[in-house]
Amino acid sequence: MNCMLSFLKKARKKGRDSVISGSQLLGTEENSNNTKNVKPNLYFHPSWNEVSQEQKYIYQFLHKSLPTLQENQISLAGIESKKHENAYYITTFIRSSVKHPIQFETLTLSLLNKNGETCARQTFDLSHLEEIPSNVNMPWTFVFEENSITEATLSPEDWQLVFELKGKHSLDLDPIWKEKLPASAIMKLQEIITNLNPPTEDEINFLGLNAVVEENGDLNATILIRNGYNQNITLEQLPLHISDRSESTVAEQTFVLKDFQIKANSTKPWTFTFPADSVSKEPIDLSKWKAFIPQ
Repeated sequence: MNCMLSFLKKARKKGRDSVISGSQLLGTEENSNNTKNVKPNLYFHPSWNEVSQEQKYIYQFLHKSLPTLQENQISLAGIESKKHENAYYITTFIRSSVKHPIQFETLTLSLLNKNGETCARQTFDLSHLEEIPSNVNMPWTFVFEENSITEATLSPEDWQLVFELKGKHSLDLDPIWKEKLPASAIMKLQEIITNLNPPTEDEINFLGLNAVVEENGDLNATILIRNGYNQNITLEQLPLHISDRSESTVAEQTFVLKDFQIKANSTKPWTFTFPADSVSKEPIDLSKWKAFIPQ
């Protein structure tokens, strides 16, 4: 009896499930109208060939209790979480009801507690998994390193591992700009952003759009602030330098910003005015210029 109780205690899922369509995650086209239910088979990755027999029984027991998936879905079914040496070890079933084998290069996952707070977020290189067969439940352990962990507390149960999908890079236009710019100018900005390669993940960069020295000596620079993070970014101070065609710094100013936010994975255009006393008195050639933060 004690052995059975011990087994049942171990053979209990501690985490919740998350489900996404294979088309959405893999970027492939499938028949979205297919609602056929699929019961995937248990599968162990070859690198797990040393899993103990007891552990295999536990996974078999948990596997049988999993709900069916609709065809062409990928799911993460949370099994167990452990914290060891300031890292989270999260064991889950990677479940696939996709008709063909799937393969991941990188995958960004967020670990949520029962209140939906993000406890960790990390991008994993999964190229070593190679192909995962079709219609399988494959147990796997993801290790969230210390630098990926937030201050939120991970609940012992009802936590969830979710796929983080990066949406299309978009235009973040300030309400004042929306009000003042004609529709044609907004469409032009949208076209520029669509045609640019998006910034790399977890990067903010600046792209000069237009710069002109006014009659009073001020330099007005319209800049695209490009946010590659998957979260909103607030800037309070921005030390900006402008270099001209000669690659010499021709203007520099630290701008104090109030409630200045760039939305996640978006680009915000903004015009910065460098006062005349911060602009070089030497001739300036703005036929080619760059905005940058000094190192």
